[in-house]
Amino acid sequence: MTRFLLLALLLSLVFIVKLFEWNPQSVTFQFLPNHPLTLPEVTFFVLALGLGAGFVMLVHGMGDLLRWVRNLREVREEKREEKVAALWKKVREELNRSHTPQAISLLERLVSIYPNHTEALLLLGNIKRSLGDTNAAIRLHRRARVFDEEDVRLLAALAEDYNRARRGEDELALFSEYFRKREGRNVDILGIYRDRLISQEKWDEALEVQSVLSRSFQKGERREREVAVLVGIKFETGKAQLSRGDTDAARRSFRSALKIDPSFPPARIGLAEAQFREGRVTEAFATLEEGFRRDKDQVFLERLEEMALETGSPDRILALFENAVSADPNNSGLLYARARLFDRLMLVDSAVELMESLEGTENWEGEFYGLLGDLYLRKQDRVNALESFRKGAHGESRTGRYVCRHCQARQVRWAGRCPSCNSWGTVMVHPGFFQPPGPSDEPASRYAPGGPGLSDPTWDAYSLGQST
Repeated sequence: MTRFLLLALLLSLVFIVKLFEWNPQSVTFQFLPNHPLTLPEVTFFVLALGLGAGFVMLVHGMGDLLRWVRNLREVREEKREEKVAALWKKVREELNRSHTPQAISLLERLVSIYPNHTEALLLLGNIKRSLGDTNAAIRLHRRARVFDEEDVRLLAALAEDYNRARRGEDELALFSEYFRKREGRNVDILGIYRDRLISQEKWDEALEVQSVLSRSFQKGERREREVAVLVGIKFETGKAQLSRGDTDAARRSFRSALKIDPSFPPARIGLAEAQFREGRVTEAFATLEEGFRRDKDQVFLERLEEMALETGSPDRILALFENAVSADPNNSGLLYARARLFDRLMLVDSAVELMESLEGTENWEGEFYGLLGDLYLRKQDRVNALESFRKGAHGESRTGRYVCRHCQARQVRWAGRCPSCNSWGTVMVHPGFFQPPGPSDEPASRYAPGGPGLSDPTWDAYSLGQST
């Protein structure tokens, strides 16, 4: 091979010498002003050929150099990944053995080698939070989100950090920023965001989020549950507007809730309250009467009773009670409510007669016998009064005239949302007699949560996946 190259070189030199003999002409070039340069044509040709060859060699040399550098980087990256994989395996082993300090040391070493290892940053931050170091967890999860802002696990982990650190405004700001983005539609994250807004009674923002969330599912149980929550939030929005005196906006919110679920008592009661405050008494009565005809819920009768007595028209509520009892004469709870109305209207004889007819029909609670004893005292019948009070003292006695159909908790005041289980539309008038507890027929769809709660100790950020 060497001899062949030497032969080629000699032949090239001979060829160049012959070119000088065949081409004696010269060429004059002026590269700079007043500095002409005269070169033989063959010299010019050889220089051009040499420059071209040198350029080709330079290009190929740079390509080889770049490939060498790339290969060197790949080798280093492979070695680093092998080291990271080994460290990651050790971390899992230490965690499985409950050796948390050793796992933390390994994770810190791992992120020092591989600063953008989001899995390690996420896990290290979660461990720091579990140990109570929320500030360190926040720093680590913020650092991880610099490398991957679209990973919802990192978002949820940072939100939980803020929640544990009692930085509610930062948590809501984080969720809000995600929600405003085009890709911010992960249903689990939206469910957590919605729950946080509900817990802080930010109903306008919760309504906006829930409107998106309820449209994120196809027809089925989950969609029905989210729509039920949407109805509850619309009611709370109207309630907040009513408390601010904005009765017009409140009416629209209550009507919007009823449009979705006409059998939702809190929205109908809220609508009647807004109408009553605006002086539209006839409309308010009609709204409540329609609700009672539709749902047979005694809460409507109680609110009608209050409005009728407040406006000085007891005949209307008496007539309504009479019609209700005629339609359902064996409803002990309804008859007891009618007796309480007689008591408020000072119709003592009618109240006593009705209460005596009810005594013995049910296992009445102490409140029933307390009312009957008071009625006997007002009739100067001390013997029967004492007997009634004695029965009341030995009978079942519970606090609260209202009960939640879902959790069976007793309440002193009626509310559109049960304060014990956070169910909407489940608080009803207690009939007044003891009923043995049984399985609730009220679905949990009135309850707010839609995804895994961050406060759930079994919740793991990894379960949220990567979808947005």
